[in-house]
Amino acid sequence: MAPVKPEPMDGLGYPPIPYQNPRTRPEPRPTPDPASDVEPKSESTSHLQELVSAMSPEALEEGVRAGLRVLKSLKGPLDAAAPLSNTQASDWLECIQRLEGRSKPSRTIVGVVGNTGAGKSSVISAVLDEERLLPTNCMRACTASPTEISFNHSEDPRELYRAEVEFLAHEDWLKELQGLFTDLIDGTGQVSRECSNEDSEAGIAFAKIKAVYPKKTKEMIAESTPEKLANEFAVRRVLGTVKKLQATDAASIYRQLQTYVDSKEKNNERMMEFWPLIKVVRIFTKASALATGACLVDLPGVQDSNAARAAVAANYMKACTGLWIVAPITRAVDDKTAKSLLGDSFRRQLKYDGTYSAVTFICSKTDDISVTEAAESLDIEDQVGESWTKIRGFENDIQKLKSRQADLRDEKEACDELAEGIDQAFDEWEDLMNKLSEGEIVYAPSDTPSKKRKRTSKPSGCRKNRVSIDSDDSDFLDSGDDASNKENSQPADENRQPLTEDEIERKLATLKAEKKELRDNKKEVTRQIIEARIEIKQIIAKKDTLLAEVKAICIKGRNEYSRRAIKHDFAMGIKELDQENAAEEDEATFDPEVDIRDYDEVAKTLPVFCVSSRAFQKLNGRLQRDDFKHDGFRTVDDTEIPQLQAHARKLTEAGRAADSRAFLNDLMQLLNSMKMWAANDGTRSNLSDGEKRAEDIRLRRRLHKFEEELDKAVIHCVGSIKDALTDNVYDQFDTYIPTAVEAALPTTMGWGAHRDMGGLLWATYKATCRRNGVYSGASGPRDFNAELFEPISKHLAGNWERAFQRRLPAALDGLSRSVNSLLNSFHREATAKALERGTNFNSLNILGQQLQAHIQRVTGVPAMIRAMIQELQRDANRMFTPVIEEKMIPAYDECTNERGPGSFKRMKDDMARHVETNRATMFREATGAVQGQLEQMCTQIEEAMSTELQDLYARVARDYLAVLVGSDASAMQGLSRAERMLRQEMAPMLDRADLYFSEDVKMEEFESNEDAGVDEGIVAGKSREPSSDEHLFVKSDERAAQNVAIKPESREREEAKEATSEAEAAVKQEAHTGDDDAVAASPSIYDSMDESVGDENVDDDGVDDENVDDDGAKDSYEGASMDEDDEEYNLKVKAVPEH
Repeated sequence: MAPVKPEPMDGLGYPPIPYQNPRTRPEPRPTPDPASDVEPKSESTSHLQELVSAMSPEALEEGVRAGLRVLKSLKGPLDAAAPLSNTQASDWLECIQRLEGRSKPSRTIVGVVGNTGAGKSSVISAVLDEERLLPTNCMRACTASPTEISFNHSEDPRELYRAEVEFLAHEDWLKELQGLFTDLIDGTGQVSRECSNEDSEAGIAFAKIKAVYPKKTKEMIAESTPEKLANEFAVRRVLGTVKKLQATDAASIYRQLQTYVDSKEKNNERMMEFWPLIKVVRIFTKASALATGACLVDLPGVQDSNAARAAVAANYMKACTGLWIVAPITRAVDDKTAKSLLGDSFRRQLKYDGTYSAVTFICSKTDDISVTEAAESLDIEDQVGESWTKIRGFENDIQKLKSRQADLRDEKEACDELAEGIDQAFDEWEDLMNKLSEGEIVYAPSDTPSKKRKRTSKPSGCRKNRVSIDSDDSDFLDSGDDASNKENSQPADENRQPLTEDEIERKLATLKAEKKELRDNKKEVTRQIIEARIEIKQIIAKKDTLLAEVKAICIKGRNEYSRRAIKHDFAMGIKELDQENAAEEDEATFDPEVDIRDYDEVAKTLPVFCVSSRAFQKLNGRLQRDDFKHDGFRTVDDTEIPQLQAHARKLTEAGRAADSRAFLNDLMQLLNSMKMWAANDGTRSNLSDGEKRAEDIRLRRRLHKFEEELDKAVIHCVGSIKDALTDNVYDQFDTYIPTAVEAALPTTMGWGAHRDMGGLLWATYKATCRRNGVYSGASGPRDFNAELFEPISKHLAGNWERAFQRRLPAALDGLSRSVNSLLNSFHREATAKALERGTNFNSLNILGQQLQAHIQRVTGVPAMIRAMIQELQRDANRMFTPVIEEKMIPAYDECTNERGPGSFKRMKDDMARHVETNRATMFREATGAVQGQLEQMCTQIEEAMSTELQDLYARVARDYLAVLVGSDASAMQGLSRAERMLRQEMAPMLDRADLYFSEDVKMEEFESNEDAGVDEGIVAGKSREPSSDEHLFVKSDERAAQNVAIKPESREREEAKEATSEAEAAVKQEAHTGDDDAVAASPSIYDSMDESVGDENVDDDGVDDENVDDDGAKDSYEGASMDEDDEEYNLKVKAVPEH
């Protein structure tokens, strides 16, 4: 194979390796001369190199999976040879195991914060694509525990959903009980009367105790102690445990979790509740948004009354890669959420942690909108004006149609009335006909109103199609049977004529005709009513469509307005902090007209999502019981939940890519080192012993210089880091401590001031002291310790950010550049002699590739150290207030113990006296503790850098000595036969390892070929691992020899004879020498090589062995056993099969 051309000189800083024309280069011979300097061919790792440079996390992760398969294939022969002490198999296995341990991706923790009612749970459930998954608690007294939601990797079909409920430790619950008792028990030793007020400290304490101990009365609680309650069996068996749950559907896991998390407002059965005892809840689900490693954490807040829960929340906040802030869209803009809702302390902590870029804003409940108000306030009436005109036209049309419908209904009712009158008249005339037929004399009915008709009102309005009835007929339409009978029973009047049969028949025919006409009219009226109803529905549908479009325009308009406003407010919040810090740092040079940073860019890079969880769920067929209309959201994309899901996946990309790239780069280094190790079997050196010693001395001197240069680079980098901390942090302590000392007493007096001046009620004051100065009550969260330290923290934030976000990264980047320069310089000088000799082309090419891998790794060192610094500095910047708290505990205890009349005044006096006494030292101790932490951080950084560069040095030394001198772990001594055989087996496997990373070769081909048990070398990119029965080392006496060979390939008969001859020589040689570490080799070990092994006549001690039988016979040999005092080896050599 033609040598691979290295990168040009201006890319890596060293001359290119001369190219040798394949036509003039000697061709490899089937049986090379033992003194030949031709090396076995080695495949380039070009596929792996290309993969390391890939940008797609998916491609890099696929490369990691391929890399793990490569490592697995390499472990076979190494595992077999590991028991042998005279091989390097165990060293390489250790390297492989360390590398495999770095293949696991890291988690991306995303904290979700927001006030009560912000819709956090709904948003998270929508992101998880579940209707309801997160447990909730409706109790005011309940402080929700942090809930962690991550991907479920279980393949068990019974565990599609898993959950873990971790409970507080016994000591944590005991400590909380002590605080609750202090809140609940008054000065007389009885339960406070305030316990009936749910919002009071006593009410909250009573609710928590009563939830866990439902059968305890007030008197029983007052007579008990925290120790007794904490040690009750029912509680003790729960504390410190983890309850594991599993289910096949979300509804089931939700119900199980609610059993532990939810409170029972009507606990009639007086069952124990668990929610006060929960420390953290973990949920595992197969949501696609979490499949790439995102872990959502619903954070209730860090000012929990329970220290353990507060610590869990604080640790999550500290470890967060991303931070989602949820607020209803109706408040997000009105309340200036991005700038003020977070609070100064929260924004300042973001500045300390350097996590501004990790913030994402989520405006929830975008479906909650008034179209009229939105159109006016957003000034989009021009966009919706035409639609509004059409909508009003539709409304007028609907009103007219409804009015017409009313008229038609009245007309229909009139028809019914007339039909009823006709039916009644028809009945009367039929009666007259019957009487006439019976011989009676009958008369026409009189116009006396019928007693059967009792209508209370007449149809109103004009009737276009009302039937006209003759007045003669109308005179008797209303007559009834009673009137008829009455008239017919009286003597005939001279003015009335008896009716004839013809007259009655004509009248009946007339009534039938009128009824038919009336029925036809009624059908027509009914048809018109139906048409009007259909037309109304059509117009309403058009109106609703227009209204949905208008609502969609308003929702979109408000979303865009909110997005812009939040981005602007967020950037302005940062600007205010920057200007405040700049003005206080140097007021004389501060120019408010000059921006400290590009705030437009800050605003532009802030992700803001305006989402509707309910609309998303409704469009996905959920929330069937909810009467919710998703007007304004035509597709799920309009809800922006899919975009938020994609954002969750994208947050993991940087970490996934970095982890995968680091693994693949380390893998490339390992494969290159192993290829150079395998190629150096101790037989191909073209240097004399004297030249070897001289080259070894020269190279080791250069390596020593390289090591010293690396040490100096680390020292210089650490020095730069310490200078940055001194300038930006330590010196600032001395500047701002006097300010804090001066402000301490006024701050303390403010806590006990009148309510109108921002002071606290005595109960809240005492509750805060009871919790060491940190409490979140009805009046909001308070932290006395942070308030005392605020004069330092707010001034220090800018300088802290400057040190850790600018100066320290610059120093680390300088280290990377310096080390890469040293690597290039070393490579040029180390390979100069070999380039002059014009040999070892392939190994020099591998060294060039290894140099690129080293540079890639060194380039990644700053990111690794920055991550370490980020974690350590987050710990350090949170140490200020704990020290202040520790110094303030005596005052808090004194205030807590005050009882009786005048206790509030004594509390305030105790507090002021303590602060006055200790303010000169407490701030110095707090800053001193942080400075000590940062100095320890520098030590850890130096150790990490040194370890990383020492590892780099060890790799460089191993590789360059192996290639340029031919020495390795065995220094200048010869290699054992087992080591040579192991290298010969590993060489072809390493050569084809790069094919695992080729896009043209499918891994299924490798795996199916391995399963089939065939090995055709590299045929169409196929390869396999050797099977166990193909290894020819036979271990005996529980010590030696596991197999280190591969199955023979098809070869020429001559090669088989040569290899067999060499195997015979090895057996005979061991019979003569009695080498305890010798291991016999099968001819198959050589058949697998591109070229046969060199001089087998050289023993491990370098002495020629003339007792070699090279007759080429293909007999089968049984090795001889040694004396009883020696370890016994049975060496078995099988004859090469005929091909």
